[in-house]
Amino acid sequence: MVRTSAIDIRGFSSIIGNQDMIMLNTKEELYELLKKYQGILAKPMIEYLTSLIEQEFSVVQEKYISKQDREVLSELEIYKKVAIYNIFWRANHFFMEHEMNFKLKEQDRKENCFRAYIQLNSHRVKIFEFDYRNQMKLNHTIPTGYKTMNIGTISFYQTLENQELREKELEMVMSKLEGLYDQHNPYYNIPSRFGGPAPQWAYEHACEIEKYEEKFTILDSKKELTDDEKREIEITNQIYHAFLDDYGLTNDSFIEDDYPNNFLDFDHEKTNLEKTLVKQIPNLKIVNHVKYL
Repeated sequence: MVRTSAIDIRGFSSIIGNQDMIMLNTKEELYELLKKYQGILAKPMIEYLTSLIEQEFSVVQEKYISKQDREVLSELEIYKKVAIYNIFWRANHFFMEHEMNFKLKEQDRKENCFRAYIQLNSHRVKIFEFDYRNQMKLNHTIPTGYKTMNIGTISFYQTLENQELREKELEMVMSKLEGLYDQHNPYYNIPSRFGGPAPQWAYEHACEIEKYEEKFTILDSKKELTDDEKREIEITNQIYHAFLDDYGLTNDSFIEDDYPNNFLDFDHEKTNLEKTLVKQIPNLKIVNHVKYL
């Protein structure tokens, strides 16, 4: 892992989830599994997997393996297990190197999500996540015994300052409010003894106005960044670029995701003050969630 000793992350915490559990193998277990592939896989592939187990470099790095070889390996369960091990422990070592008080307990080996946060004075900020839950379980048509080779998703959470986007968002909110103020209840003249659609429409309309008025107040009052926001920008960018160095990626490695929201997240409304960027390699997605202040 790249050395970034200048990073000072106070109030760090980590959480490991426990849904759809997938075994996080030990080094010894991976070497035992690797023995079964001796004589099956070419020597360079065995050496590559060995280097990943030994944490010599990140599995995300593209310079150590050809695209064709990675695609072949991505169809094998050994690659998935080694990749999860490599990503998890390199992230763990990174936070430990910066004197984070994080330890993986023996009983946590079956867990499946590594999340890292920093605690600021006013709020908690997520800075990193590696989610390797078996999301395929959501699909009820999967044949019995089928094993997905999906490794999971690595997520970064980067905060940036952008006054231009903030003003653009404010203009959008003002335009939305003007439209809401001009709307009239289409059910007003429809008679009903038991409420009917008119009061329901009025209630939902009032809630919508309240939501955008609150957004307007927050955006309009944003004259300068708070100390916590400045600290959030500093730390999230340091973490993001440190991991990018380790993964052999740059900002140009990512493309914008036009449909970033989880399909279960119906309540989320995308704004001008956020962007989701993705980098896809076989069976592994790397996501950068950018928030603008």
